Amino acid sequence: MSKPKKAKASRKKPFTEVTTGQEQPKKKGLLEEIEEMRASGDTNSQQFKEKLRELEVILGVKELSPFETNELDIFLDNLKEMNLADMMSIAQKAGLNPHLPRQQLKANLIKEFKACNRNNRRNILGSQPQTIELDPNNPQHAETIKILRDY
Repeated sequence: MSKPKKAKASRKKPFTEVTTGQEQPKKKGLLEEIEEMRASGDTNSQQFKEKLRELEVILGVKELSPFETNELDIFLDNLKEMNLADMMSIAQKAGLNPHLPRQQLKANLIKEFKACNRNNRRNILGSQPQTIELDPNNPQHAETIKILRDY
């Protein structure tokens, strides 16, 4: 009986695991990266703004908003780089009077941007609405489940 024990102990794996180095660690998604940066309070960095710009390109915000962004910080950065003709173009798209002095036009654009985005959810997609859980053992819930299945 001692021989079978020896045979089990002397058995080796037929191979050793070898990695090729091609395995990639799972990359975080853009929304996950943005949420992590918000959670850590790193919202004033240039990297955070670049991630938001990338998200806005994916969402098509540039085509939907006359201001071409939903983020105030990004809009202010864009305003710093704009000349008067660019500001006039945006003012016209937003329905503002484009024929104002530069400083007044800039102030009006910022005011209108804030008014348009006051109740806007902006680029927040990470927070999921709370789902309702129905218990089939509860008679009221069972009736609701039956109604939902019919549709």
